[in-house]
Amino acid sequence: MVGGKPLMAYIIEAGLAASRIDRLIVSTESEAIADVARSWGAEAPFLRPPELAQDHISLIPVADHAMRWCDEHGWAPDVVVSIQPTSPLLEARDIDQAIMMLEETGCDSVVGVTEILQHHPFRAMSFAQGRLSPFTEHTSERYLQKQDRPTAYGFTGGLYVRRRQVLEQWSGKDFALGRDVRGVFIEPERAVNIDHEVDLVFFEALLRYREGYRIPVADVCAATNQGVQS
Repeated sequence: MVGGKPLMAYIIEAGLAASRIDRLIVSTESEAIADVARSWGAEAPFLRPPELAQDHISLIPVADHAMRWCDEHGWAPDVVVSIQPTSPLLEARDIDQAIMMLEETGCDSVVGVTEILQHHPFRAMSFAQGRLSPFTEHTSERYLQKQDRPTAYGFTGGLYVRRRQVLEQWSGKDFALGRDVRGVFIEPERAVNIDHEVDLVFFEALLRYREGYRIPVADVCAATNQGVQS
């Protein structure tokens, strides 16, 4: 429960509001999670096989399994959209834009991306036994000031739109995105990706901030002063 509702409810609401989504199916191995998904309006017509519910399993075989289940039950989707509850600030407009881009450009896939604001790739380092060394040949100290570095983008982890052929031809060794990959920009303030507990804390704080919650200035000053005195 986050902000008064299950975490998965945020992404279910976005999926249901997307005009270009025909069916919203939740893949899970848990009957309890399936029940929650149904209560928020999503379909949960099957339970995911245990072998596809392990920590080392990527999203790709899970999406492929859901697609093939649909095929076997008389409904063959042309496009498979993967959205995840760990990206709760994804919106219907992002989903619709990505599907529209796939349709209009003829590309193989569309991915949600955002600007990398911290830990720019040019500053990536390896760290072993206390020693730092360049992580790749692109690691460079040419750009000492942050504002001088070229803008870099990374996957948000919450939105993947793929043509079914890309999943059918997946080699098992990549992200199953095909040759022609496009991106839909997600603003950094919405590109929340909950992988760790601290991410969940941040999301909860962001929800409170959006609701207009502010820490009074006087309380901030008092807390700061107490910290200095102690």
